[in-house]
Amino acid sequence: MIEKISKPDDLFTIALEEIAKATGAAKHEFHTFTLGTVNRGFPHLRTVVLRKFEPESVNVLFHTDIRSEKINHLQECSQVSLLFYGYTLRLQVSFNGIAGIEKDPELTQYQFENSSADAQKCYAYGTQPSSIIHSKTKEELQPDIQLPLSVNQLSTAKENFVVVRIVPDKCDILCLHYSGHIRVRANRTPEGWVSEFVTA
Repeated sequence: MIEKISKPDDLFTIALEEIAKATGAAKHEFHTFTLGTVNRGFPHLRTVVLRKFEPESVNVLFHTDIRSEKINHLQECSQVSLLFYGYTLRLQVSFNGIAGIEKDPELTQYQFENSSADAQKCYAYGTQPSSIIHSKTKEELQPDIQLPLSVNQLSTAKENFVVVRIVPDKCDILCLHYSGHIRVRANRTPEGWVSEFVTA
């Protein structure tokens, strides 16, 4: 990888290419990433699954339950941080940006319908995420929710399912190498992304 980097844009392009590859590749190291939100002045971190990446706009999308705490956090503060790390790639990519619920109903419907049945099932439960329960799992609370989902269960799942769109405005990329780490910082401008080398 390091031999492909002669200018800042090269590393920025490599990072975006790896994220694009990860969208449909469950074994890719960027298929999951860390999402950081802020709630009442405190940072909160969790791992989410990359569901769609739009290279031209550099937008990152993931799925979640509209009743989840992360949605409450985003409604309080839409500023987020993302962190992708590839151990074998020796590549770390972080973004700062603004996140919100996807407003395009057709895209949301498409993402739901193209999710696996098991993934759809996750949204069919009546107990909202982070609720205190008196059993080990929500599956034990509602054993009647089985595949294939009933019409009512599928309707509930669709109501609870949302796509979150993240629009980054800053990016920090670190490529690790024994001969010297390469770090690039990029910022979104009205003319496009502008990147520069910075000290690693």
